[in-house]
Amino acid sequence: MSAWGALTDFFKRYTSFRGTSSRRAYNWMTWFWGVIYVMIAVIIIGVAGLGSFLGKHGEVATDTRPLLGTIILVLLISLMMSIIVIIPNLALYSRRLHDMGYSGWWQVAPLIINVVITLGIMYFGKSESDLSWGPSVISFGFNLWLSFMPSKTNTRYS
Repeated sequence: MSAWGALTDFFKRYTSFRGTSSRRAYNWMTWFWGVIYVMIAVIIIGVAGLGSFLGKHGEVATDTRPLLGTIILVLLISLMMSIIVIIPNLALYSRRLHDMGYSGWWQVAPLIINVVITLGIMYFGKSESDLSWGPSVISFGFNLWLSFMPSKTNTRYS
């Protein structure tokens, strides 16, 4: 499947939790949204860094309202994009899990693991730094599993 085919399939089947999506379609969409979010992060960091640099090195302290407005606008656009694609992403995860022969409910496993680890760290009084990388590592591992596991030909979801 081509990148364009994966993108059109993603939005055509945005509420379809039935059927399968190939590993290639899943990977195209993961790369596509990953690049989009990295670009947004670069814009946010660039705007914040430029504003900070100009504010410290200018002859007169600059007004930070335009900088904050730009950062808020970029963050709102990022939030809106996340909200718009949350259902299509959940559907894509379900279809990819079906393609591997698993129930779509397996995508809840990383969430449950993250909650249990977070509650455990909070209960045993560990610092926040102990908690910072756990959810990211678990989510990354889950996405790697979805990206590299081969498809099964005869599944009950086909």
